[in-house]
Amino acid sequence: MPATATFIRLPKEELKEIANAATGDDPQGLADFLAANGTSVVEFEEDGEIFSVLLPVLAEDYDIDLETSENAIVAELAEATAALVFILTLEDQKKYLEQLDPENFSAEELAEAYADFTDEEEKGAGDAMLEALSALFQALQEVDADHVVVVTVT
Repeated sequence: MPATATFIRLPKEELKEIANAATGDDPQGLADFLAANGTSVVEFEEDGEIFSVLLPVLAEDYDIDLETSENAIVAELAEATAALVFILTLEDQKKYLEQLDPENFSAEELAEAYADFTDEEEKGAGDAMLEALSALFQALQEVDADHVVVVTVT
């Protein structure tokens, strides 16, 4: 079953509550919290598992590290859930928005990066990586001084 990636725009002041929602007894707590307090900003139809390759490739090959912002919260979320969770902030937007423009990448280049990272060539991997990159680019545009975008892959 493919993994689902969601991109939820959330008021920044809600971040302190997000870990509580994720660490409670309800396994749906994080998803319910995000649905109740945020707004979906990107529709991503591909397999969200692609982000487990794209994020390290961006960090290693392009010096674009999207997994370290809001460190304490992200660490708590990672510990509390089986999901990949990261938070896009205004700082990320200022540092990486121009670099993440999908026009700066090609499916061929990303397919090669995928193959280098996973040691396997996957048909359509470059297109999937480009689609995921486009989703990140779109989501980063939704961030402002009062809002972040919480990305979850489950």
